[in-house]
Amino acid sequence: MKREIIFFSILNLVIGLTGIVIRPLIPIVSKDINIGLDMIGIVLSAISFGFFISVILTGYLSDRYGTKLAITLGLLISIISALGFGLTYTFFILLISGLLMGIGRGTLMAGINAHVVNIYPEKRGANLLKLSSFFCLGTAIGTFIVSIILFLKLNWRFSFIIFFFIYIFITLYFLRKKATEHKISLQEEKNTNSLQDEQIKDFNKENVKNIENNDIRSIKNQSEKIHLKEYLNLFKNPIIIFLGILLIFFGGTVVAFSTWYTTYFSSFGIKVAVSSLGLSLYWLSLMAGVKLKQIAMNFLEEYKIILLGCLLNAIFMIIITFSGNIVIKVIASIMMGLFLGGFTPLTTSLAISQKPELSGFISGYILGMLSLGNMIFQPLIGYFSERFGKGFGIYIQLTGSLLLFVTTVILAIFYKRKKLSGEIA
Repeated sequence: MKREIIFFSILNLVIGLTGIVIRPLIPIVSKDINIGLDMIGIVLSAISFGFFISVILTGYLSDRYGTKLAITLGLLISIISALGFGLTYTFFILLISGLLMGIGRGTLMAGINAHVVNIYPEKRGANLLKLSSFFCLGTAIGTFIVSIILFLKLNWRFSFIIFFFIYIFITLYFLRKKATEHKISLQEEKNTNSLQDEQIKDFNKENVKNIENNDIRSIKNQSEKIHLKEYLNLFKNPIIIFLGILLIFFGGTVVAFSTWYTTYFSSFGIKVAVSSLGLSLYWLSLMAGVKLKQIAMNFLEEYKIILLGCLLNAIFMIIITFSGNIVIKVIASIMMGLFLGGFTPLTTSLAISQKPELSGFISGYILGMLSLGNMIFQPLIGYFSERFGKGFGIYIQLTGSLLLFVTTVILAIFYKRKKLSGEIA
């Protein structure tokens, strides 16, 4: 099991690395393909849309059919997406590649989260934070790679060709690993069946078969009805609802901040090769924030950590928006990352604690709401940045950050009420 955690941690690092590269390159890609920032916003929205659809479906399917198929599909789609970005010279190919990137990443992340939660339910929060720390490390490496590419004046498509081969290698390793496990499983099943055959050899096989078929069909139908009812009842829980709203604002503001980071600083005359280094520091601070959350969980409840992080995020976003000093803006962004690192795994863990047996669907739901926030805010930021200047998008993110804090306060109130009533241990 430890090997699986290591493998999925490394895979999360690759997901973070390959997914972040296109974002700091926004000004470069915009000029290269000759499209405006509003059109780039549509591409980013397509990435989020693909992510949204895939995490919802993957979460549900993982609960019912397991995670192997989801992870395999996610890897294959990521291979196609990386190749598409590496060969793109038109807006259409860029758009399709972005959509596939979202689908691939969403399928992988939802599948990985569900798998890790299922094999280590007692260490749910800790393992999700570990995965998040590797994701942040990957994004930090990715933004640093962007700086190197631009300093060396290499074509930005070169990085995606490398990612194409990385995903092929990981996919082949994963399929080989699962094929080996499948052989072992078949051998164990064969041994078990041989034992069972000895025990039931005096029974009438035809009657047994008919009884089994009827029982399985009845149990399956009953299970599906109960399962569907549980899904519907999940959304009667205000904590689940407000955690979803929380992730919408988080995805549309804090995550969007990293997307438009280099674009925003280019409005002050900072080159992308330089601002990418600042973005790398931002993601390193998010990784450090994950470690900080792991320590904080020993002293504070999850909802209190989330509340404190959202308050500090709002304060630092105000500083970034209205400060005229570039250094102060960079420092504030690093502090913001430090206090918001690990936000998604914490909210995922808090949501899963409400109904652990639906961990796959809940994980997909949380990631889906995160993506929905991106779908809503990314085109808005792109539109206003194109129409009113590259520095204007920060006001959209500031508004979202304030709404994020207000939503967290409401969530905390509901959580405390449920705790006092004894609904939460």
